[in-house]
Amino acid sequence: MSKIKFNTEDFKNFLEGLCKVSDSAILNLENDRIYAISASEDRSMFLWSTLEWDSNIKQTLNLPSVKKLSKSLNLTTGSDVEFELNSNNLEYKGSKVKFKYHLYGDGILVAPKLTLTKIESLQYEYEFEVSKDFLSSLIKQSSVFKDTKKLYIFTEDNKLYWSLADRTQMNTDVLTIEGEDVDFEMDDFILNLDNIQLLSFGDAKSFTFKINKMGIGNITLKNGNVELNYILSSLTK
Repeated sequence: MSKIKFNTEDFKNFLEGLCKVSDSAILNLENDRIYAISASEDRSMFLWSTLEWDSNIKQTLNLPSVKKLSKSLNLTTGSDVEFELNSNNLEYKGSKVKFKYHLYGDGILVAPKLTLTKIESLQYEYEFEVSKDFLSSLIKQSSVFKDTKKLYIFTEDNKLYWSLADRTQMNTDVLTIEGEDVDFEMDDFILNLDNIQLLSFGDAKSFTFKINKMGIGNITLKNGNVELNYILSSLTK
């Protein structure tokens, strides 16, 4: 029987990011980090979530409900949480509260086909910062224009623009918002607005958005010792 210990706030941020994309996940515990790769239900977005930690344990945990484990942390006390790692559960033994969170056996959950090796090999030509306030304002304004869920990101005259539209349809409403100045020209990168609403900011005030010429994007959010990398492919026009 092994014991695993996490900073409670970091572990909660890690789990909350995961459960927004998929409620089940395979956690990989390594010597210097924990990571998981999950995918949205339609496989239009992948999340590589990483939490730095220091341990000599190397283990795989199959979580049937990430949300349940995240909520169970509210029952613990102190800045750190320690679990006993049993054959089929994580067991918490607090001074007043005790619980067991049951794990799936190997083979029940299927890992996404996008591997860590592939994610780390991706290269990007364009990079810019996006503030949480800007994105929140865009999502709020988008509620007025509900004809489409397509979000076009493009450049024009050294400006970055974000446009809710559907260029494949006639007579649809269009909402375009001007972003920051940029020093590059980029073709349309098209996102599903629903995926943008799955981002987990925590205390982060901004994120880094990287895009390559093959139509693959990476949104990186950092919150303490947690890093969330969202991998998205551009939709067709």
